[in-house]
Amino acid sequence: MKPFSPLYFIKQNKSRCILLMFMIFLSFGAYLGGLYIYTPQENWEYSHNIDENHIEVYSPNNKEKRADFKAFCEEIKKRDDITILELGFPNELTRKTVMGFTDGTLTYTFRTVEDFKLFCNYHNIDCDFSKIESKTVVMSRYMADNGGYKTGDIISPDEKNYLFHDFKVAALTEENGYTQYFIGTEEDVDYTAIIFGNGISLEETRRQVNEIAKTYPISYSIPIRVDTEEMYSIFNTIFFVVVIFLAIILSVTVNAAFVGMYQRREFEFAVYRAIGISKKKIIRKIAGEILFMDVIVLIVGGGIFFLALYLFNELVLASSGVYLVYTAPIAVIVLVLCNLMTVIPLILTRSRVLLKADICNY
Repeated sequence: MKPFSPLYFIKQNKSRCILLMFMIFLSFGAYLGGLYIYTPQENWEYSHNIDENHIEVYSPNNKEKRADFKAFCEEIKKRDDITILELGFPNELTRKTVMGFTDGTLTYTFRTVEDFKLFCNYHNIDCDFSKIESKTVVMSRYMADNGGYKTGDIISPDEKNYLFHDFKVAALTEENGYTQYFIGTEEDVDYTAIIFGNGISLEETRRQVNEIAKTYPISYSIPIRVDTEEMYSIFNTIFFVVVIFLAIILSVTVNAAFVGMYQRREFEFAVYRAIGISKKKIIRKIAGEILFMDVIVLIVGGGIFFLALYLFNELVLASSGVYLVYTAPIAVIVLVLCNLMTVIPLILTRSRVLLKADICNY
């Protein structure tokens, strides 16, 4: 091993460098915060994928428009390449997010079991239909664990739920999201419908629906993805402000810790300058040591972090029907931000100080 290499110093000062690397590892706290903020948004991703694969239409609340809506539905039913499912009165069970606040979920109320079967077949949802009947509910396992529901449970209307009837939990699905599908009664008419194609693309289905809607005007539902992005924007803004302050504090703290270590090495760098080692080579050595430690933190520390997160999800959060995602754009951004705000000033300040080391002072 070359004594002037960055790895040489780290190998000869393991305990001291491990302590400093642990301080850099604290930047993963910002990454964890990013996951915490982003998870409630990600919980909607499965719902987005379902919503974006069919068409939802509804009728404004007046008799004339409802007559147009019924005529529109009857016209759709005449076509073999399009399926329309008229929905019943909306029902919804609330759930808690990992952040602790109450949030909504994907929810539909079907008027018949057959309509629900058609919906599941189109969206490739596996479900046991043997116990599904009128006034039952099917939900994802995440949703069941979140609310503490089990198959066979009777859920009644109360101040926490928005239900029109008592519903029995008939089956659970293994969907990767929070979903709930109610089977109401044929008398529950909400003047809302889901439309999808049979063997034709979603674009072609939309084209045909638009053509029919010219004769029988209907309204389209508002995309839920836009609503959730706006809903959580305030959390992201606050989080970024907090992270910037934390990154500054972390940068100052780590720099202070490294000052002590590199002060003891001023004589070493004075010798380097005395024997003619160029400034560029000295800077490369300082940067190499710091960056090498940083890489070790990101690889080894990252492995430890994700293992701990996995165990926390499986052993602590899973029983409550919540979880933390493992990756998120906002988490990666804040991790990189904290890392750069720590490492770059550290390289610059240590290089500036150590390049002034003079052998005549010793």
